[in-house]
Amino acid sequence: MNQAAILRTQKRIGTTDDGFWGPRSIAACQNYLRAMMPRTAPFPKQAMIESFFGRHGENEGYTPPMKEVLLPFTVYYNETRVTKLRAHEKCADSLLRVFERLAEEFPTEAARESAGIQTYNGLYNPRRMRGNRGAWSMHAWAIAIDLDAGRNGNSSHWPSRAKMPIEVMECFAKEGWTPAGAFWHRDAMHFQATDV
Repeated sequence: MNQAAILRTQKRIGTTDDGFWGPRSIAACQNYLRAMMPRTAPFPKQAMIESFFGRHGENEGYTPPMKEVLLPFTVYYNETRVTKLRAHEKCADSLLRVFERLAEEFPTEAARESAGIQTYNGLYNPRRMRGNRGAWSMHAWAIAIDLDAGRNGNSSHWPSRAKMPIEVMECFAKEGWTPAGAFWHRDAMHFQATDV
């Protein structure tokens, strides 16, 4: 984000709008998003994934139970039009509600393109976490989605370098999904159906 976008975000989350994203802005942003999340978390903490969602998927093996979601607007995986996604059956309806919120927040194709939410970079991928060879990625359960990876990469600090708008994070937070950028300060493309 540029300086003006950081100032706008600081005003939105109710902290000092000085253009400096430090500990106070970070805490204010996390508190702001937590306040939007359902009182009773619909999803477990990351450490309790298997007890709630069951087994993770494996290449050429087990696939978690999935449900198809018909999107309210088209997204694009590279140049391919995508109108449906398949997510774990325990979070698919919630993901649909996220996309319905996104459609309301960004009602035009130009607004969605500017926000980066039309750039879809994956959901189900039975793999281990990057940089952590033992733990499985949340993508292995089909409970995590990546959007606009090119502008919100894994190592790009949010909000100083990554471009994910706070309004997108709000749409996910309202459904109890963790927006990685706000809580990990990086990987702003990543949203997962876990409690923070």
